[in-house]
Amino acid sequence: MSLFNELKRRKVFRVAIGYVIAAWLVVQVADLVADNFLAPVWVMQMIITLLIAGLPISLILSWAFDLTADGIKRTENGEIEGSLTVSNKSILALVGGFGLIVAVVVIFYVAWPRDDRSIAVLPFEDISPGGDQAYFGNGIADELRLELQRLDGLRVAGRTSSIASAQEDSKTIGEILNVESILEGSIRKEGNRVRITVQLTHVADGFTIWSESYNRELENIFEMQEEIATSVAGALGVRLGVGAINAFRGAGTRNAEAYEAYLQAQNRNLTGRERMRLLERAIELDPNYAAAWSSLGGRTLSTSWDASPDQTSEILDRAYSLTLHGVELNPESAVAQSRLAMVRTARLDWIGGEQGLTRSIELLADRPIVATYANVLIRNGRTAHAQKQYAIAVALEPLGGRPVGLSWHASLAQGRFDEAKERRNWQRRFDIAEDNLDIAFNERDQEALKAAIQALSKTNVAAITLYAPVLAEFDSRERVLSILRDVYLDENLQWQRKLHDIAMVAAYFGDPQFALKVKDKEFRTNTVRLFTLWDPVMSEVRQLPEFKKLVTDLNLVEYWRAYGWADACKPVGDNDFTCM
Repeated sequence: MSLFNELKRRKVFRVAIGYVIAAWLVVQVADLVADNFLAPVWVMQMIITLLIAGLPISLILSWAFDLTADGIKRTENGEIEGSLTVSNKSILALVGGFGLIVAVVVIFYVAWPRDDRSIAVLPFEDISPGGDQAYFGNGIADELRLELQRLDGLRVAGRTSSIASAQEDSKTIGEILNVESILEGSIRKEGNRVRITVQLTHVADGFTIWSESYNRELENIFEMQEEIATSVAGALGVRLGVGAINAFRGAGTRNAEAYEAYLQAQNRNLTGRERMRLLERAIELDPNYAAAWSSLGGRTLSTSWDASPDQTSEILDRAYSLTLHGVELNPESAVAQSRLAMVRTARLDWIGGEQGLTRSIELLADRPIVATYANVLIRNGRTAHAQKQYAIAVALEPLGGRPVGLSWHASLAQGRFDEAKERRNWQRRFDIAEDNLDIAFNERDQEALKAAIQALSKTNVAAITLYAPVLAEFDSRERVLSILRDVYLDENLQWQRKLHDIAMVAAYFGDPQFALKVKDKEFRTNTVRLFTLWDPVMSEVRQLPEFKKLVTDLNLVEYWRAYGWADACKPVGDNDFTCM
């Protein structure tokens, strides 16, 4: 008997055809049910995998057994032409091996992570009657972006890049951001009702993978966000991370009014005081709102940058209390950890700041957090390491727009003046005239410095009281230094950069001792411009014996010994160091 006839006798073909038809019906029904229940894609993948794996098993059983009127009986062995006996054992091994290979291949295809699971979340369009809810739409998009970043196997494009490319068509956005899909939508808010329309699009063909509209009361906003994130995860076939959706709390609150106040506080068109009042309102509505505590702490820290010396310490203490409470409420928040770390560095706790920023990057290594770490590094003198971190920040989101943080000043500190100018111009900084001054001081280009002074606004206090007299006596070092001392001692003359400006002029005109004295006074109360201590123009200042005392008092030496020395300094033996 031929093998074909033996397979026919044992009804293997009949079972195979019946199994395929039955499996097809199961897939159709399962697909309908899964779609209506918004089941994740892996559910259907698993069903299909099991059905494929079941085919060789059914063929094995049909070969070995037969269904008769007397029940299931073992099929008698037959002989293939050429006197070759077909043993059940050999057929079982052959078909079983085939089935195992098929199952492994399918499971490998389904379970192995693929690079094409990626998404960009665009800002949600505001279609509210008043057109004044853009902050709310941006907040919803930000929340969804953060939540999707928690999903296993899904790459999420950064916020800055997503916003920058939002005006392009879906295919172009996919090419620019290198993503497979785009989540976009609109928001309409009237009174206490919110309507959110969401669409998930496959960029390659423009096909809508999933779309939905939600029309709820404002207090149900969090349930809407959870449903959207769950549906996107299912549509893309990614697994929810441990505790991911259950941890989705609208930046840490379930109070809709507190959440709205928090989102309003992110509006950069408001004044700092207005934003702080909104955050205080959010905390009043929900005292356990971690993100609001942390954000208020960050805003409080920023007020120390231009505060008077007698106010700085009190402001930093309050900022520390606020950001610490934010971390206590949500220790897994990368943003909260980074804000607390920034406050710690402002209070000269460099080691605590390093540990906090390292922890934040472990939690969420995105462009803003890595750039924040780089900003701290340039302040404590580790400029080369700061440059590496800036490069990492840009690589994380190469299309994020302008260079991050103080990267232009890192180039300046390393003497790469053309690069510093290029980065500074690209950043379009609002205080570009003052930046030009800093660059000119370090280039030691007399004509460039004069031009930079003349370019200052005529209403600028520094221009009127310091730089105009300096420019008039530019060729007389003694007269310039005399002017500096007079301005330094005049308590009635005050502006934000007063001590910094005086120190830069003193260093440029060759009085490092006076420059150090002024910088010492500046940094005893406010270290926001500590990065200028590593500028080329400050080289002679760094070589003074008193400089060692300053950086020791600023707790920098302790930090350097633990994490690495400033580029301009190096240890000498176990208990000494030198700077240049």
